[in-house]
Order: sequence, then structure tokens, then C-alpha cells
Amino acid sequence: MVKLNDIFGRMVNRTKNIHKTPHFYPALIVLGFFLAAFALLYAGSAPFLSQINEGDISPRTVYASYEFSYPTTIDAAATEKVCGEFEANVLPVYDIDASVQEKAFVRLDIFFNKVKEKKEIPDGKEFGLSEKELQKLSESKDPERQKKIAKDTLENIFLVGIVDSKDKEQLLRAGKEKIFLRNLKFKLEKKLNAKELVDEKEAGRILRDSLERMLPKEKSERTAISDLIKNEVKVNARFNEGETLKRRIKARDEVPPVYKRMRVKKNELIVEKGQRLAKDDIVKLTQITRLRAVVDRTSYISGLLILLAGLILGAAVYLSVLDKKLVQKTRNVLLISISAFLAILVSLVIIQSQQSAYLIPLAGIWMMLTLLLSANVAFIVSFMLSIFIGFLAGGKLGLAFTLSIGSIVGICVVRGARRRSQIFLAGFAVSLMNFFMIAGIGLVNNLGKEVILREGLWGAANGIISSFIAIGLLPVFEYAFGLITNITLLELSDLSNPLLKELTVKAPGTYHHSILVGNLAEEACDAIGANSLLARVGSYYHDIGKIEKAEYFVENEVGIASKHGKLAPSMSALVITNHTKDGSDLARKHKINKAIVDFIDQHHGTSLIYYFYQRALEKVRSGDELKEEEFRYPGPKPQTKEVAIVLLADSVEASSRMLSDPTPSRIRGLVQKIINNKFIDGQLDECDLTLNDLNKIAESFVRILTGVFHTRIEYPEMKSKKERQNALKDKNKKSK
Repeated sequence: MVKLNDIFGRMVNRTKNIHKTPHFYPALIVLGFFLAAFALLYAGSAPFLSQINEGDISPRTVYASYEFSYPTTIDAAATEKVCGEFEANVLPVYDIDASVQEKAFVRLDIFFNKVKEKKEIPDGKEFGLSEKELQKLSESKDPERQKKIAKDTLENIFLVGIVDSKDKEQLLRAGKEKIFLRNLKFKLEKKLNAKELVDEKEAGRILRDSLERMLPKEKSERTAISDLIKNEVKVNARFNEGETLKRRIKARDEVPPVYKRMRVKKNELIVEKGQRLAKDDIVKLTQITRLRAVVDRTSYISGLLILLAGLILGAAVYLSVLDKKLVQKTRNVLLISISAFLAILVSLVIIQSQQSAYLIPLAGIWMMLTLLLSANVAFIVSFMLSIFIGFLAGGKLGLAFTLSIGSIVGICVVRGARRRSQIFLAGFAVSLMNFFMIAGIGLVNNLGKEVILREGLWGAANGIISSFIAIGLLPVFEYAFGLITNITLLELSDLSNPLLKELTVKAPGTYHHSILVGNLAEEACDAIGANSLLARVGSYYHDIGKIEKAEYFVENEVGIASKHGKLAPSMSALVITNHTKDGSDLARKHKINKAIVDFIDQHHGTSLIYYFYQRALEKVRSGDELKEEEFRYPGPKPQTKEVAIVLLADSVEASSRMLSDPTPSRIRGLVQKIINNKFIDGQLDECDLTLNDLNKIAESFVRILTGVFHTRIEYPEMKSKKERQNALKDKNKKSK
């Protein structure tokens, strides 16, 4: 039991800390991409329907893959029959006539006013009362109460609606089970059963029952009021023929026409290759695709999602094996996912807009991804997505093949591009390749020349559009994800950049040092296959933090006494170490890309400032504690090969200037010593440099520095013409 609890506890702890694993957020982003793609496909996808028009030439022979029927002309007799049925189902409309109630109430007011005033006895015959009933009502002590009872009873009956008994019988004979009863005064309409309609006879019964409930004990009074108002009970719900006819016409107009249907058998010939398409042919071809869309939509989307999941898994495995560190960065996985989603979205829009699928500019997205991340990433993602889009467009493997090859060509041409013109060149290469691939596929499928030319031109346009997409999206994604391309690096390497010009003016020694470090770093990166341009530009900016306090750094102490002579070693160390923080602040102020800021922050790692540390040791008193951390740079240590190389180049260049006799052997010894010290100090622990890389870097440093400090031949001093003639005479005399 204890063991089970321990196991359960460990599982809970792992679940709590799962978000701290390096794969958690990348996996979460991939899952989000999959769900977004699912929503996109569910909302907008359908099996591919190519745009065809009457008079077009069919590029292939088409047979019906299943039996189906399709509408042709309108069947007038069947349509009329359906209209008659709809019309017969329209319910009769009856309207309540409010004037009937108003007239009845006027007569009641006249009667009870005469009773109340006692001036004139109402005429009993006029109101249908006997002498006894008239006497009973005339002698009433509360005629207002009797009038209210009479009106309320009568109003309740009129609200129900009283129809003519003949109308009710006619409705029942005609089989009309329901009607619509409208009260226009109150803007009410309700559906009633015809059997429940109230005629005059039933209204009288309802009247008596109502009075009996209201006057249960006053029988004579009840009888008198009943006889008074029963003569006022008249038909107030009458058939509205005009409204009923209007509704019948509307019902008829809303009936969809009934078409005669043509049945097509399975394997029946629809059109032949080269046949001019007639209207009936287009209807058949459209019907095939529509039926497939209705019948196969669920399985179609399910299949696409399974295929997409498999391709994502394949790409993930490929990248995790060949470029593991790249895909562990959340930023990179997010960029790949957004690019892939954008590719699916653009493809779906073009497919559903009935345009040629060869117009889908996938190459532009992958060229952008190549410049931002790597050709390796762009290659596998483009290959996987090309297959998926081929199926998205209706299982067109030719399309998938063309998009894939075009993207690969674009990736290869744009790889390492340092000018925007190279992106246009890549677009032209994609256009050319697309055209030839489409032509080849068309010839294999025996398509007509017109079809091949038309589709080929669409493919050629694809390449041009792709180059514009790559150029347009590149700065947006570069800024959004904090990445940097060779194009931006070249712009930053311009020595007329305001920040570099300021470095030249205020810290010329540092500027010269940065140029030499850049040369060393560039050569070393070329030797091990790292990004040499990034390292060179990073070198130019790595010491810009020295601008404000240039005089405190040895390379700028030309002809002046050192500023550190009057400072304590700890204060000197603080001034020196602060140049990395000052540099990164200055770079961010000038909106320099983060990739360059990393060089400024990391180019010393956590190295020890040995000179001032030794000075501090000499001055420290016995028993006092001297913390080595106070004389180290704050870090972080280099995270990439390029920054690590700049760290080594920086130290090597600075130390090489101290050599009194820079022979090749001394230069080699110095380089090896510095690299070994940095390695032992752990400054290279967090980058990917191998021992083999360090040997190649050392060789490149030695080669460059040997060229810089090469020994020169001592030429004799140039003499004047007269001196040369005298020397020649002296030589001749000696020879004689």
C-alpha cells in the first residue's frame, strides 16, 4: 500500500511540473495548430470542384463512379399538384368584428341610463323583455352593478368569437379541422379547432352558464339580465376571403418547382476527352462533385485530419532527430505552426475560389521560413504540407509533386541570401520549375496544349507571387519573433550605421579591435559551418558599451595615463563589467535586433577579470575575504556557437597585441592557451561547440593572426643618385 501511495505521489508531482519540461510548450503549440487546422477545414473545406464553363474543352474522359439522378426541366403538372396541396393546407382566416360589441354596449347603456334616471321606462319589447322582467330591472337599486354584469358577460362571449352556424357546418363538411381567428383590435391571432368554434346557439348556453356563476341565488334577476343580453349576442367572427386568398397565393409562390430527373447509371460515359462541354454536361459534372461533397464530407474531413496528424508526427520526428535544439525553442515551433496554418488557409481560399490550384504560393512561405530559421526546417515542412494540400485539392498528386519541387528549388536558391534581389531570383527559379513540372505532368496525362499552357502560366505566376510574399512577410515575422536574417545583418554591418560611427569617433581603439575580432570570428565560423555573417556583425557591436567610458579601456589609452591608476581594483572591475550592460541598453535604445544584443550580453560569459583580481589580491589584508564573483562578468555564458566564437576571438585578439615577438609558434601557443582556459573555466558549457570545432577554430585564428603579424624583409635605405654613383666608383676602385 505504501509503494502504491509513493507511485501515485510521484505521478502527481510529475503532473504538477509537466509545464516545466522543455517539450511542454512546443507540444501545446502543435496541438493548438492541429485544432485550428481542424476548425478551418470543418468551416471551409469540401472536395475539390474545378471551375468549368459552357463551351470549355474537356481535358479528360469522365465516367460516372456511381449511380445518381439530377434535375433537368420543370415538371409543370407535378409542380401544380404540389402547389395545390400547399394551397389546400392554408387555413381559413376569420376576423373578429369589434363593431358588433360596440353596438351591443351602446344599447345596454341606453337601457340602464333610462332605468337609472327613472324618467322613462324602457320599452320591454324593444329589448326583448317581458313585463315582469322589465319591472324587475326597472326597480333595481343598483343598475350600475347590473350593467357591469351584463357587459362583462357579453364581452367574454365576443372575445371568444361567435361564428355563423352555417359557416361552422361548412368548415366541418370541407374537412377543415383548424382556422386562424384574428382580433385586429388587440393584434392577436390564434389557431382554433373548427369543432371548438362557438356559434349563436352555443353562445347563448355560455351566456347562461356565466350568469349562473355570477348570480347563483338571484334567479329572477339572472333571468332578466339573460333575456336582456341574449338578443345582443350576434355573429362577430366572419370569414376574411381576401386575407385567406393572399395567404394561399403566398404559399403557392413559396413552393419550389418540381423538376424532371434524369438518371445516370454507374460507369456511364459523362464526357469524352476533347469534347466541347454543353450545359447538360456541366450539370452532370457538377452533380457528381456535389453528391460527393454531401455524402463524403464527414469521411473526407476525418481523412484529412488523420493525414495531417501523421504528417505533423513525421515532421516532428524528423526535426527532433536532425535539429533537436531548434524545435525545443517555443518561438521557433510557434513560427513553424503559424507558417503552416497560413499555408493551409491560403490553399483553402484558392481551392474554394475555383482558381487553379497551381496558383497556391507555398514556395513564398517556405522561402521566408528558410531565411528566418533554416533550410532544413523549411524543406521538411514544405514537403509534408505539399502532400497534404495535394489531398486537400482532391487527391491531386501532380499538384503535390509540383508544389513540393517548386518549394525545394526556392529554398535552395534563397538559402543564405544576403540581398533581396536573391529572393526575386528564387521566385523566378520557382516559376521556371513550376512551368516545366506542369508541362511534364500534362504530357503524361495526355492533356491538351491549351490546358498545359494555361496551367503552366498559373504555375509561373505562382513563383513571382511567392517572391513578393516572402519579401512582404519577412520583416513582419522577423520583428514579431525577434529573429534576424542575412539581409538585416548586411544592413547592420554598414559601417555608416550611426551606432558604429559613434564608436569610431568616441572609441577608435575599440572600433579597430571590433573589426579584427569580426575577421577572426568570420573565418572561424566558416571553418565549422556556423553563421559567419552573424558572427562578424555581432563582433562589430559587441563592445559598443565602451562608448561612454572609452578612456577606461586599454585599447583607447593612446598617449594618456591609465584611468585605473587612481581607482580601487573592485571599482575598476565594476567599470569594465558594466560595459556589457551599458552596451545592451544602448542597443535596445537603437532598436538593434535581439540576436545582436545576445553578443553584447554574452561575449564575456562569466569570465574572470584576472588583472584587477590579481591587483586586489595583492592589496587584500590577511584575514579579509575576497570574493572572486565580484571580479567576474555577470553573464550569461554564450548560448550559440557564433557568440562563443566571438568570445574566443575577443580574448585572442586582445592578448595577441601584447606579444613582443609574434612568431607563428608563439601565436599558436597563445591561441591554444586562451581556448583551453575558457574551456576549463566553463565558458563554453552552454553552446554546441565540440572539441573538433575548437581545433578548427584555433587553426583559423592562428592563420589569420600569422597573416596580421607576418615578418617583413628589411629593405636597404634609399640613397640619392650622387651617393649611388660615388658608391659605384668606390666599388670599382676596390675591384682593381
